[in-house]
Amino acid sequence: MEVNIGYLAALITLISWTIATLSFANASKISNPASVNRVRLLYAFIALSFLVSISQGISPIILFSQISWQQYFWFGISGFIGLTLGDFFAFNAYRILGGRRTSLFGCFAPGAALFAGFFLLNETLNLIGIGGIILAILGVLLLILSRTEQQDVSAEGMGSFGKGVVFASLGAICQGVGLVLAKKGFQVSGPNFNPMYATWVRMFIASLTVYIIGATKLNVWTELKLITLQGNRVKPVLLGTFFGPIIGVTFSLLAATKLEVSVAQTLFSLLPALLFFVSVVFYKEKISLQSFLAVGISILGVLLLVWRNKF
Repeated sequence: MEVNIGYLAALITLISWTIATLSFANASKISNPASVNRVRLLYAFIALSFLVSISQGISPIILFSQISWQQYFWFGISGFIGLTLGDFFAFNAYRILGGRRTSLFGCFAPGAALFAGFFLLNETLNLIGIGGIILAILGVLLLILSRTEQQDVSAEGMGSFGKGVVFASLGAICQGVGLVLAKKGFQVSGPNFNPMYATWVRMFIASLTVYIIGATKLNVWTELKLITLQGNRVKPVLLGTFFGPIIGVTFSLLAATKLEVSVAQTLFSLLPALLFFVSVVFYKEKISLQSFLAVGISILGVLLLVWRNKF
């Protein structure tokens, strides 16, 4: 029964992240990516405060005192690295490369998670796993070396292809490390700790740090009004926030607690394939054979990585 719940949670995660990726990619082309990241974190934190309060049957204010400093530390640093930093890089990559191309770099996340897990969670690292990482990197290199993709990005005029590659790579690495730190938080909290509550802690620390950083550079109130009061700006942010930080992140943590982590990561790694499918079927994008091969090779690398101990 718990396994079935885990598979359902992973499927919901995959669909939610697909919608969120496309929404945030759209939002990052309309508004400043850093602004989109700040505003959606604030929206997510407010929404999760009410949702967790209802599910726990307590006042939103009491949420802050119901958890230990160890939980604050591990879930908090996970939120800072995975959401504050990781999504800052990812949103800039969305603006330059678009959601479909950026998603392929997500294949770096399991490799980053493996290395972080090796040091923090005593996870095993073997030759098959390293081979999977190399294969995933080769797939991404195929995309990077595609002249068609480079020309398309240049024609879109949102930034240099190389800069987008750097941002997408850093975003994926931060997300992989952030997941491992969240798993460490669950080890401290116990397997029955509410995943939505864990997401709330991550959002709280991520929101706090991103606004502390932003407050030194701009008027955050003006920024919030600029996005919130303009329909074309706020709609993709709200849609992405609902399906990303709220639904997607919560169900990803639930899947990670109900399934073997390798199984959950395998299902999550199908995101680039689903985004390529959506791009072709719904957005009528013309994608080169080289780009399709890049997706296939990278996903194969991820599969080898997460199932490294089964061979």
